[in-house]
Amino acid sequence: MPNYNFLFKIYGVRGSYPIAPVEGTQFGGNTTCVMARTPDHVVIFDAGSGIIPLGKELLPEILEHQKKSDGPFHITILFTHTHIDHILGLPYFTPIYMPQVHLHFVGPPTVGVDFETILRTQVLPQYFPVSMDEFRSQKSFYNVSENTFVYFNDSKEPVIGDVRHQKPGQFGFRIDTMKYYFHPKDGTYLYNILWNDHKITFATDIEGYKGGDQRLIKFAQNADILIHDAQYTEEQYKMFCGYGHSSFVMACDTAREAGAKKLLLFHHDPNNSDEQLKTLEKDAQKLFPQAELAKEGWSWQV
Repeated sequence: MPNYNFLFKIYGVRGSYPIAPVEGTQFGGNTTCVMARTPDHVVIFDAGSGIIPLGKELLPEILEHQKKSDGPFHITILFTHTHIDHILGLPYFTPIYMPQVHLHFVGPPTVGVDFETILRTQVLPQYFPVSMDEFRSQKSFYNVSENTFVYFNDSKEPVIGDVRHQKPGQFGFRIDTMKYYFHPKDGTYLYNILWNDHKITFATDIEGYKGGDQRLIKFAQNADILIHDAQYTEEQYKMFCGYGHSSFVMACDTAREAGAKKLLLFHHDPNNSDEQLKTLEKDAQKLFPQAELAKEGWSWQV
């Protein structure tokens, strides 16, 4: 049996594209992917290149499940948005090829295109040799909106609902959503990951405001962990204002105003070396002492 009731783990921390510098990197080179889970339910957020090692890590558990159960191994994947750095790892995710796995894809329709269509387009024959229907896993697709919640009860499958029509349980494992409108070109989704009275706010690919975004501050109120886009230094932000990403100062402002217990600086610029990132972290800690750089392999459990 696992030694946790709830586990959160990071598999990809970079923005834009994966990196593998000659000198290496102690923070990781994969693009966005994080996991939250209980012993019975696996939820993944984004399918950047970090989902590739995650898939390999899940493989022994899936095979063990197959020996004990005739039913599928359920995995829920929520997407913040469908820019390439957040979906490029999906065709290389080992469980997508396994018939005993049921994948529940939850993500946003974008500029009028249905979410399922976007994922299917990614693996058209012009781009990838295996189509969505040729992946052997079972698959379900859901469009996310700001009213969507995902909740887990005694069933192995997720309950995906709309807060306007039903309410999730107040305790247990659930995910709430917030649409952030200012990431080019059709916004992005932020997620509150809730387990009983614990809370992790996942807020990547957002461009903050001086003093903090009040909607996000309310959404992240009293989070145990706030994961906030902090791609830029203050000098870099002057060059890339309007690109949909934040400086570390914006992340610190939000964490302080929201009363977060810990801030993980996320979506590292692929051009920033480890030394640059360490300097960014030190500068952030002057503003919010509980700030630290997100790092592949970092985990938190209850």
